[in-house]
Amino acid sequence: MFALLVVSMTAAYSQAVNGTLLGSVTDSTGAVVVNAKVTITEQNTNVSRTAMTNESGNYTFGDMPPGRYAVVVEQTGFKKENRRDIDLLVDSTVRVNVSLQPGSITETVEVTGAAPILQTDSAGTGVKMDLLQTATLPLISSNRNFQSLLNLIPGVAPVQEQHSQFFNASSSLQTEVNGQMREGNNFMIEGTDDNERTGLLQIYIPPVEAIQTVDISLTDHDPEMGRATGAVVNVLLKSGTNGFHGAAYEFVQNSDFNARSFFNPSVGHLAYNYVGGNLGGPIKKNKIFFFGDYLSVRDHEGNTNLVTIIPNQWRGGDLSTSSQIIYDPNTGNPLDGTGRTPFPGNVIPNNRINAVSAKILALRGSIIIFQVRTPWTWCIRWMTVRTRRPRRSTRTCRTM
Repeated sequence: MFALLVVSMTAAYSQAVNGTLLGSVTDSTGAVVVNAKVTITEQNTNVSRTAMTNESGNYTFGDMPPGRYAVVVEQTGFKKENRRDIDLLVDSTVRVNVSLQPGSITETVEVTGAAPILQTDSAGTGVKMDLLQTATLPLISSNRNFQSLLNLIPGVAPVQEQHSQFFNASSSLQTEVNGQMREGNNFMIEGTDDNERTGLLQIYIPPVEAIQTVDISLTDHDPEMGRATGAVVNVLLKSGTNGFHGAAYEFVQNSDFNARSFFNPSVGHLAYNYVGGNLGGPIKKNKIFFFGDYLSVRDHEGNTNLVTIIPNQWRGGDLSTSSQIIYDPNTGNPLDGTGRTPFPGNVIPNNRINAVSAKILALRGSIIIFQVRTPWTWCIRWMTVRTRRPRRSTRTCRTM
């Protein structure tokens, strides 16, 4: 039972993060070619797999890591055909049909940049964003969150950041897809659930510099995706290749570069540093590869707030200094307020003040700050500054 469970989980995981490359082989007359040798090679890692066409002339390579592939087809009595630069993305099925030309097997027909054929092997709809798009398209969020790219997808409502920084520590973004509530979306990393248990937020947001592909499935999700009525967003991280590649970066926001608002005499302190790097390469060429990344976010902010501080005598019910007349709510017509009488001297008697409220005020000492909305025209303005220093670091590592 345990072995069967492991096998089924592995199959579902592979379908969610890998792809399928398939096709058919025919001759110039359209007849199928049986037992043709088909070799596919990932061009960045030089890892290859070989299969033979079946009695229907078809071949299939399932569970293939995303990448850029070359397809070579060989059969006695025909010229060898080489198709290059075939992009296989996460959770996709790519069809490469080959028509062999009569000739010597030592002759080669090479095809590059062929137009993709119509997708007929899957009923699902969606968008796949590759490395070029994630690296070059502008990110509107302050923390360079890849989720802001969802704004480009049809049927997706504008993304927004919700909840407090304490609750949403990863600064994940939320959206609605195809009219469904946001809890209907499913976010995954490498086919693994990345949702906070309520479904409101995501736990880990990888840096965009570490992302290879973002796969967004909008309708007719494959069964292995699971539990989604909106969109399924699956992030595939980069992996190493036969060459060493790395990067280091820092994005800075600082109050020294900011202008103050009209009402503030100064600019609140801001020191935001988004620092990271990554490195990938071969452990053993054509066999084993590694990729790792590091991200550190240092966020020190201070923002100004305009609040109202009421005088201490007001806390005891003495509003004699206010220009606003305070009426006794227990007098006059309770429906329209006519006929009400003011408190003598604009002072509310102590026995009319709620005892619980009076004790709370007493516990707060002699000064308390209120953010109030009142008709009173007399008040004291006080400028406060609050600071926060959230820090977080993330690391990911991958070998294959």
